[in-house]
Amino acid sequence: MTVAAGAAAAWGVSDFLAGALARRIPVLTILIGSQVAAMLLTLPVAAVRGVPPPGDARLWLGVAAGVAGMPAMGLLYRAMRDGSPALVAPVAAVAALVPVGWGLLHGDRLDVVAGLGVVTGLLGGTMAGWPVPGSVAARRGRRSANLCGLGAALGLGVYFVLLHEAGAADEFWALASARITEGLAALALAVALGRCDRTLLRAPIVAVGATDALADAAFIAAAASALTPASVVASLYPAVTLLLNRSLLRERLHAVHLYGVLTALFSVACLAR
Repeated sequence: MTVAAGAAAAWGVSDFLAGALARRIPVLTILIGSQVAAMLLTLPVAAVRGVPPPGDARLWLGVAAGVAGMPAMGLLYRAMRDGSPALVAPVAAVAALVPVGWGLLHGDRLDVVAGLGVVTGLLGGTMAGWPVPGSVAARRGRRSANLCGLGAALGLGVYFVLLHEAGAADEFWALASARITEGLAALALAVALGRCDRTLLRAPIVAVGATDALADAAFIAAAASALTPASVVASLYPAVTLLLNRSLLRERLHAVHLYGVLTALFSVACLAR
């Protein structure tokens, strides 16, 4: 599960960067720029790899993943704009429930320790995003952010499953088809909204797209052997986001959020055997 942990780290960094940018840059600018950047990074590798395997319809699931993934990321960035990224990212981590359920229904088998890791991983994500007392305005903002986060969770969960299923045909082309689909959709959106300018590819936005694409690649590689544990470990990326917000932005961690991070680390230890 080392590769899945790498996916969690990369997603955590990507969400931290996106959340910080969303406070001063429009969400659509981050969404469009990051998706275009990820596509541009994918295209040279695709050119070297040549044509995808012919006649395997499963690769179309990669295209479907791209269709599901872009609006899900938009909802996640909107949620992080409306609330603290440290509290919103764990809500979207509920996305792990979709691939976990899919994996268990399709043959994944867990021993006692791995089962404990799955349960504690989901518990850790829940604790990390648990609401704490605050002002009425803060609660309203958090409610809006969490609704967007839950929408992102559903979309990302479907994205993970589709990416995994497409990867059974060819891991690289599953990822490439998803990223190219998202990038073309982002370009179409940029043209429609008149946002085609160089600000879309500023270095911080490119970094969001690059780390997100790197995380996708690590996830699809890790999930090839077992979807359920890979999904749980990869979904622990909010712990990375929380710690980055604490160390770099000096956001205060409530005790329940800290316990959530520690529980998530315990889960990784159970699943990384």
